[in-house]
Amino acid sequence: MLKRIPGKEVKKRLHNPDITLEELCGLMNEFVQAAKEGKNEEKGWGHSAYNVSKVGITVLSFIQQREFNADPREDLIVNAVHPGYVDTDMTSHKGPLTPDQAESQKTALETPFNTILQNIQ
Repeated sequence: MLKRIPGKEVKKRLHNPDITLEELCGLMNEFVQAAKEGKNEEKGWGHSAYNVSKVGITVLSFIQQREFNADPREDLIVNAVHPGYVDTDMTSHKGPLTPDQAESQKTALETPFNTILQNIQ
């Protein structure tokens, strides 16, 4: 999803491995303001609010996992699922994946660690 954001500077800021929650929120607010002004493409965000929201959620999951890494408990993990282009009303039924295929990815993430999954498609 990050590859769909055309602006090099925006992409660099989102890809920063040390980004903080405050910085991410600031970036998302910058996008909202640019979109309100009709300047989101001009400012490097591209034309898809949906894409920006998915990138924001992904970056948030990295931030959360980094915070959990500092926790002494070893059973904490953060997962983010982007199943791909799914055949739904939102995609005008152009996605090649069925909702069931997308759901199988979520199922894999809900399964306890070190469990062998079979027949996940």
